[in-house]
Amino acid sequence: MPKVNFLDSKTCTLVGLVTNVALAIFKLLAGIFGFSYAMIADGIHSVSDCLATSTVYVGLRIGERPADESHPYGHGNAETIAAFLVALIILATGAFVGISAVRLIVHQHFETPATIALAAAAASIVIKEGMFRYTLKVGERNNSPAVIANAWDHRSDAYSSVAALVGILGARLAFWYLDPIAGLAVSVLIVKMSIALLRPNIGILMDERPDTAILAEITATARKVSGVRAIDNLRAHRRGSTFTIDIEVAVDGGLTVEQGHQVASEVKSRLLGEVEHVQDVMVHVNPYRPS
Repeated sequence: MPKVNFLDSKTCTLVGLVTNVALAIFKLLAGIFGFSYAMIADGIHSVSDCLATSTVYVGLRIGERPADESHPYGHGNAETIAAFLVALIILATGAFVGISAVRLIVHQHFETPATIALAAAAASIVIKEGMFRYTLKVGERNNSPAVIANAWDHRSDAYSSVAALVGILGARLAFWYLDPIAGLAVSVLIVKMSIALLRPNIGILMDERPDTAILAEITATARKVSGVRAIDNLRAHRRGSTFTIDIEVAVDGGLTVEQGHQVASEVKSRLLGEVEHVQDVMVHVNPYRPS
């Protein structure tokens, strides 16, 4: 039987999906039978988590497909699209929960939550914070925007459970209005989290320049190659969890074509071997012109 690698993105996502399904069922039942709108709202959030995690898994499966004639750079951006969709799902969930909470406050539909709702909120905080830390570690290790988005989805669920816990405790202490207000607070936290996730993934889809630290590492690695006199131009495109690099290096004008080709091959080999998450490198050779 093959060994399960829990640091693999797909394995991590499947663990998250199973956890979300179990928590969604538990929290919805606890909210319904425990008379807590805050817990029902939290349960609805967990249902959206199931959809979000499923989206991430599909994105990871598509993203790992090799390059083909129609997709010469591979399918890596499927991960970015999945991360973007996760953010939209979180945003829609936050809006729905918030509107429902406002309706309850307007109609003053207050009830005293039962103990099971309190227990569900406490359990959810512990489980979802653990899932956040685990998923974020895997996402950062694999440089996966989809898995990182899924991690923050877990964290948003933990936050919403904290708000639910406060609301349920308040309602049980006769501050009944705190339960739907907690549901409203949950929606605000969810919406805020979704906006924070949308921004970086839009940047990737729009071919935004990677972090300066990554570009500096690429430049430093290329300059270590014997024969490279200068870096004339550098562009790095992120596709999902990987980078494609387009770099122009300057070499002595007296080198032969064969010698220039050897320098370019060494630059490509170094970048692929020493810079993390580089999928492909295109090296252009220019004659060096001192400024």
